[in-house]
Amino acid sequence: MGLFKKIAGLSVHFLCAIFLTFSGLAWPQDTSQAKVLQIGILPTLSVRVLLKNYRPLKIYLERELKRPVELVTSVDFKTFHFDTLAGKFDVVVTAAHLARVAQTDAKYIPVATYKAGNRAILLEAKDSPLNSIQDLKGKSVSFGDRNALIVSQTLTYLREQGLREGVDYTLLETQSHTSAAYSVQSHQSVLGITAPSGLQNIPNAVKDSIQVYATLPEIPSLMWLLHPRMASEAATIKAALLGFESDTGEGKPFFEASGYIGMREVSNSEMKALEPYAQDIRNTLSSDK
Repeated sequence: MGLFKKIAGLSVHFLCAIFLTFSGLAWPQDTSQAKVLQIGILPTLSVRVLLKNYRPLKIYLERELKRPVELVTSVDFKTFHFDTLAGKFDVVVTAAHLARVAQTDAKYIPVATYKAGNRAILLEAKDSPLNSIQDLKGKSVSFGDRNALIVSQTLTYLREQGLREGVDYTLLETQSHTSAAYSVQSHQSVLGITAPSGLQNIPNAVKDSIQVYATLPEIPSLMWLLHPRMASEAATIKAALLGFESDTGEGKPFFEASGYIGMREVSNSEMKALEPYAQDIRNTLSSDK
């Protein structure tokens, strides 16, 4: 299993490299001697979809920062988080609770977040809808990654409904938001957990047979942070990100594909408010070791 994880992790980086090599992109002439800026993106979607969605932003940042940009990810949330703490990325795009841990435990510098909030969206099959949440008893709930903030939000919601994980229902881990939706479509699970961006990228053939059972309250979106070694460039990178707007050439396809609307600053108070979620994920990751 350990060897498989290593191979899987390498394959993600390899696929990133293949995608970038054959995407037809070339570094701008005046950046040929500049150091590559490596941006790590949380694997919320498949590698192919993730890199396709972020390609317009990559092109924009290369032009604005006058340096080559490389997009990379990891095999899963946990690996990505530990890669982040180990300093493997210059810039990270990560979940809000993981962002708080990166800030407090590894001195990462928050610079931006998306204007669109995040939230758990619970999916059910159109041909077998739940009459009430209590119908979940004895059934399964599918999701993309156990360490996602939307999964924590959903489990809290289910506890509030009197439903206990491992007693009243089971969890089914899948490869992605799309895979979770497939499991609902095929009746492997009766509820699937996704997020607005995940829902946007589910194929129409799957969307036609599923529907939204519930939409939970808004929680913070993905955040952009810089490794402390990038502190001297923080102002420049932050300005470039905040200048990436939905009505620009590259901005329009990026925000249409992701549903993130635009970029905004992230405040200190907003980061501090994430500490309870951060402590929960620290406990979860610690118990997994």
